Amino acid sequence: MNQKNNIKIYVVCHKPSYVPSNPLLYPIQVGTALAEEPLEGMLHDNEGYNISEKNKSYCELTAQFWAWKNDEADYYGFFHYRRYFSFDPELNRDDGWGNIAYDRISKEVIDELKLQPEVMRNIITKYDVISVKGRHYPRIKEDGVLLDVYHEYGSVPFQHRQDLDITLQVLEEKYPEFKEIAQGYMNSFVAHECNMFIMKREVYHAYCEWLFDILFEVEKRIDTTWYSVEEYRVMGYLAERLCGIYYMYLKQKEGIRTFELPKTLFHDTTPKLVLNPVFEEGIPIVLSANNKFAPYLDVMIQSIIANANSTRQYDIIVLFNDISEKNQNLIIWGARNHSNISIRFIRVCEYFDNDKFFVDQHLSVETYYRLIIPEIMPGYSKILYLDCDMVADHDVAELYDMDLEGCLIGAAKDIDVAGQINLKQNNWDRYAVEELKLDSPYDYFQAGVLILDLEQLRRTISSEEMIRMAVSHSWRCHDQDVLNMICKGRVHYIPQKWNTLMDWQEPGRSRMQILKMAPRKLYEEYTAARKQPYIIHFAGYQKPWNVANCDFAEYFWEYVKISVYYPSLLRRIQRCFGNETNCSVQAPVMVRIERDPMIRQVANKVLPFGSRRREWVKKVYRKFKGLAK
Repeated sequence: MNQKNNIKIYVVCHKPSYVPSNPLLYPIQVGTALAEEPLEGMLHDNEGYNISEKNKSYCELTAQFWAWKNDEADYYGFFHYRRYFSFDPELNRDDGWGNIAYDRISKEVIDELKLQPEVMRNIITKYDVISVKGRHYPRIKEDGVLLDVYHEYGSVPFQHRQDLDITLQVLEEKYPEFKEIAQGYMNSFVAHECNMFIMKREVYHAYCEWLFDILFEVEKRIDTTWYSVEEYRVMGYLAERLCGIYYMYLKQKEGIRTFELPKTLFHDTTPKLVLNPVFEEGIPIVLSANNKFAPYLDVMIQSIIANANSTRQYDIIVLFNDISEKNQNLIIWGARNHSNISIRFIRVCEYFDNDKFFVDQHLSVETYYRLIIPEIMPGYSKILYLDCDMVADHDVAELYDMDLEGCLIGAAKDIDVAGQINLKQNNWDRYAVEELKLDSPYDYFQAGVLILDLEQLRRTISSEEMIRMAVSHSWRCHDQDVLNMICKGRVHYIPQKWNTLMDWQEPGRSRMQILKMAPRKLYEEYTAARKQPYIIHFAGYQKPWNVANCDFAEYFWEYVKISVYYPSLLRRIQRCFGNETNCSVQAPVMVRIERDPMIRQVANKVLPFGSRRREWVKKVYRKFKGLAK
């Protein structure tokens, strides 16, 4: 019999949201009548007899009204895009607000919540009504009395208790038999919130008849002329209290079987996006960054735009997890005058469990985003991937046009690793051959600049398999090592000028000492590239925004001038200089260093600006200074 019952649980959405595939779940867009366009793959509350245009005040109730008037089911239920029921009644991990909180919806979460159709169906069909498990208020006082359902309403600035009084007055006028139940619920310390429930057909229809009869009258009596956006959601707020009253009524009604389930809160329900090209013959360029790196990302993008061919189109895609909306808008604004440039930001956190990835001070989880590009860009056959600690000084369209000659990937040989191999440093020759299984250690490539043949890559390996490889072992260079293993023997090596590494420098040593030990032809190609680099890569710990005079910094600062972040980056580097030169020092030795030009000259050589050694000494000194006080 259970299989014959038509159960529909509407997942209320006002924006694109991920709803797991489940025959009992029906995503529905609320406020469709007010939206610019309907969301694909959802029901819409503006079809048939509806109150969709009231959504700004009625919130999720426009979906409840639509289902009541337009859809047929044996059981009607309502979830929110971020809130579901847990169908494990014993699951108890309350966050203090009556929620079981999760970052996002995953297979593991679905299993824990027992959101399997057969489990859900077995519980639903046992009862006439299932409500949210009651939230117990803290034992604190509001207006001199212990917090109860009545006094909780109006405890926040966007709710007004007089609106609740009007609602209770209308309830008493229209349904006097509810007066005692309503008073009891208002005086209770347990609230059934969120307008979430599952009801049998006849119970649901009776509830809607009662609820909307009250709310339509209340709407006439409340003056919302000067209400803010939050205040204007008043009908949704009031319905939560009425829903609790009606549940108390049902609990007391003979023959009605009631049950309660805990509710969840998903912090992120952004849908997994599938990217399609913006331009028919555009050049897809993929970068990845976090919010901290947004200014340097913008400088890189501005350098691409500055060197772009006006007859070509550039489809720039930024993969991210936490870049703020403000920073996204600023970066997009920087391309406002270029009709041949598109910039899109794609959040990809749902593909990753960040805790499984190795990160350090030079490497963030964003570097692993390269591995999911084949999966999230099915409409693309070939793309450029570029790190954002770079600037381009040449049109990258020429790099994209390069023929890969049947290879999976185009990349530059890693001259730094090649130099270490010949210097017998860090056992790179053994690591490359024995662990990465490369035919020759000199085949190892640097993954900051990549041309990817996505069609061939998809036929070779899935993104899921690449991610599994990345987390299966503590690789030296992480996803770069994974790509080297996957693409072995199928790499088209691009010229060094397309990925020219900067030369970090410290007292007594520099990267150049390593690079010049690389095979001579590779080194000669690199030195030629340095004279006219096409893409400069600030790989390593010295970055021009920290060390203003580092190698190739002049290229970076040239493009900073056309970035919206120019003022903030200037202030940053000024602070760096200030930290170097304007320390107020109390310790006798440091006073001598600061006052004696000869000693300071020696100190600057031993501890050059921007070096790790200098930063370490500064930290030690600050600690000493604090103790001296």
